[in-house]
Amino acid sequence: MINREILQNLESLKSLKPATLQAIAERAFLREVHAGVSLVIEGLPADYSYFLLSGHVRVLRINQEGRQQVLARLTPGAPLNVISLLKTERLNHASIETITPVQVIVLGAGQFDTLVGAFPDFSRLLLNIFADRISQMVDLAANLSLYTVRARLARFLIELADQPHQPGGWTQDEIAAHIGTVRDVVGRLLRQFEGEGLIARDRQQISLLDRNRLLAESEQQGL
Repeated sequence: MINREILQNLESLKSLKPATLQAIAERAFLREVHAGVSLVIEGLPADYSYFLLSGHVRVLRINQEGRQQVLARLTPGAPLNVISLLKTERLNHASIETITPVQVIVLGAGQFDTLVGAFPDFSRLLLNIFADRISQMVDLAANLSLYTVRARLARFLIELADQPHQPGGWTQDEIAAHIGTVRDVVGRLLRQFEGEGLIARDRQQISLLDRNRLLAESEQQGL
């Protein structure tokens, strides 16, 4: 059992009624995980769902050749792996790796099922999470199929600049995995953007110098 006040401070759970929060608190437990650990492994049984209390994680999928697609980086408050527990076969649909040390609130699959059946506001919360994730995946699919790699990188840099600072920064390998290309292409395009006065780079930190021109680049469609 965990303290209900911990749950009340999570943005993703604020819509829940006090009785529902208490039911979660009675069934959940806290877990601390070091950086660089696979919290969830794609394809294995989905035995747990999580809510990220502190730290940062990344969500990714890996194909048979070992190529990664980084789907998202998630920050405190984010629900983790709840979609996998709603699937019929209950297999993890993606892997989740810790970028920093994290604390997670853990719910076992059986406890998760009990909450879904007994608390309608918890079920509605899951539907909202599911809808948000579908929207994100549709946007990702459209981004990969409709826009050039240069446009996808420009779009990524703008989105990154609009997010709160995340520890560790993004490596070129991670950027490539996120926008559906390879590291060499990312490196070449970053040098082009820098040479054109669109960005400035300092190690892993990237600053936008001409946001309007980057916005124009981000709308270029093609192969």
